[in-house]
Amino acid sequence: MSVWPGGPNDRPGMGQGDGDPDAPVFADYFDGRRALRQRVALRAETGDRGRVLLLELPDGDRVRWPLRRIRRLRDQAGGDVATYGLSSGQAGRLVVDDPAARDLIEGLEEGVRLGLSGPSLWRRALAVSAGGIAVLALLVFVLLPALAGGLARFMNAEAEVAMGALHYEQTRIMFSDGITPLRECRDPAGLAALQDLTDRVSRDVNLPYPLQVAVLDDREEPILNAYAVAGGRITFFHSMILAAEAPEEIAAVLAHELGHVVNDDPVRHMLQAASGMAILSVLIGDVTGGGILGGTAGAALQSSYSRRAEIAADAFAHDQLTSVDLPPSALGRMFERLRDRYGDTEGLVAHFSSHPQLADRIERAGRIGDPDIGMPALTPKAWQALRAICR
Repeated sequence: MSVWPGGPNDRPGMGQGDGDPDAPVFADYFDGRRALRQRVALRAETGDRGRVLLLELPDGDRVRWPLRRIRRLRDQAGGDVATYGLSSGQAGRLVVDDPAARDLIEGLEEGVRLGLSGPSLWRRALAVSAGGIAVLALLVFVLLPALAGGLARFMNAEAEVAMGALHYEQTRIMFSDGITPLRECRDPAGLAALQDLTDRVSRDVNLPYPLQVAVLDDREEPILNAYAVAGGRITFFHSMILAAEAPEEIAAVLAHELGHVVNDDPVRHMLQAASGMAILSVLIGDVTGGGILGGTAGAALQSSYSRRAEIAADAFAHDQLTSVDLPPSALGRMFERLRDRYGDTEGLVAHFSSHPQLADRIERAGRIGDPDIGMPALTPKAWQALRAICR
């Protein structure tokens, strides 16, 4: 340790006031980790790292503060008490109530009087924003899906049927070109054929509510789609039935949607969409919750199921069609043909064409062939009645 340059009254650690010039000066030290006040002796020294203020702790430890980084905190309560910190960002603080100690600190380095600046606002804003985005992402992509999956398994069947009925009516309006809902096709012969097909595909499937399958008239703007909502409701657009060349193809689409129903996918997806929209409503200031239920069905239908849910529905359709003596490859044949005819269009065609698992199944079915099937899905007369269900 070297000696400070200057006269006899400039020796480090000397008191700057009246009394013994060699008496040490003291201050209170907080290390920033504990709520502990420690009385420390202050001395100055020059070492390998330049000029420092030496803080001698009661237990014998020493803390060295570089003089060029010591700053006095602004906006203090006044009086003779001064608080100092380091501009390098350490949390330690030095509280000085002895004028001699304050004169010593501020006499060693002019920069001490500059004041300790807080962190820049943009850095704090960036840190807070990044933390908020991380928490929101964790909530939306991890916690909400897990919570929705758990709630879907324990939802009351009557509540699920009521929610499905509401969402079905909302989708009729959502897919229409105005305020009038899409017409539900109810030709008696067509309904009878649809019920026969539903009974065949859903054989031995146990649900806590009756399975309801409907057809919507989309002749003005064909949608080429089918979907399931909560409560065991499956809906076909009429254009999907007209695009099929055989009833087995509609049976295959129905089996896939039935897989979503059996696996509680519509309920889980609706709960997740409602939770996400509730969070969004809070973020944009709509704390009344208005529009959450009204937009849940649209948000859930416009965003696809997870890859895992689609794989599970595909697997269910394959096994269920096999168990009722219908060809699982009919689904692949239909969507291959629709893709060739219409390209990668919106809706179910694009949805299924993006499944590598389905493509593998199509290829596998072409190699080994379908299992022996029993009666056709529908008689020719019933198939024609189903195609004409919207007349």
